[in-house]
Amino acid sequence: MIRSSIGIVAVIGLGLGLAACGKDSSKTGGSNGATSGSSTVASKLIMGGSAEFKTRANGLPGLKKNYGVVFGKYTVTDTGGPVTVGALVNGQIDAADIFSTDPSIKKYGFVSLKDPKNNFAAQNITPLVTKSKATPGVEAVLNAVSAKLSQQALVDMVSQAITDKEDPAAVAKAFLAKNPINMPGKASGVSLSVGSSNFPESVVLGNLYSQALKSAGAKVTDKFNIGSREKYYPALKAGSINMFPEYNGALASYLDNSTSASSTAEVMAALEKALPSSIVALTPAQAQDNDSVMVTKATAEKYHLVSIADLAKKD
Repeated sequence: MIRSSIGIVAVIGLGLGLAACGKDSSKTGGSNGATSGSSTVASKLIMGGSAEFKTRANGLPGLKKNYGVVFGKYTVTDTGGPVTVGALVNGQIDAADIFSTDPSIKKYGFVSLKDPKNNFAAQNITPLVTKSKATPGVEAVLNAVSAKLSQQALVDMVSQAITDKEDPAAVAKAFLAKNPINMPGKASGVSLSVGSSNFPESVVLGNLYSQALKSAGAKVTDKFNIGSREKYYPALKAGSINMFPEYNGALASYLDNSTSASSTAEVMAALEKALPSSIVALTPAQAQDNDSVMVTKATAEKYHLVSIADLAKKD
């Protein structure tokens, strides 16, 4: 689960060939197994999201297993970013995997469908560190940052980076000025690289942990905007990246698509079991950024959608 940005309508002209939404999607069937005879609400809709969401345990397979939801079509857009948001706004998809901290939810009045069966696991921000770099000082600094990272703080920083278009480094600096770590020299003598994915929230978080480490005396090389988990996780595993702010539930599912862990404690246990011995997962932050099935207000009203389960109703 890697996350969001808004830049929106102009991005749609990238020539991704997103299909128009509407009843045609239920006639053709879709890449996740819907057939032309389907008559549920979901069978009439196009779902959009990342390539990873299509196959991971709590993505399309989880929606089908836990709710009996099978969409008429699935269109790969991006990871909860501007292509996904723009496609939902413009009616090129009818539902989307968008993350809970995304400012587009408020801006466009999207409706987040409730998840009573906890298909989507906890997604706490969790620092991952190469074991050889995880000195007591480095761990203390990173855990101190996580301890100050509340849900509201994360939402506010994401809004500043996306809606207000502030530089992620400046957003992180302002947060640390208000929430000082004050551990001078704690990480002295350690050289490491800090990575991030290529969406604003991840870049803000990368800057946040990187700046805290630098202020504590570590020599840090920033490697931001790497891309999706398929790109950055192998680099973390190989040690070319030494620290990465991850989403514990998404990574646990990525490493073990059979996991049913849901709560933060369950997810952390599953993650620690699945991680290679070369990587350490530190204390998760209270802040989370969960996957959410989003629809527009018009779609919610048209099909009387409140919960994900409502998508499986006969229409």
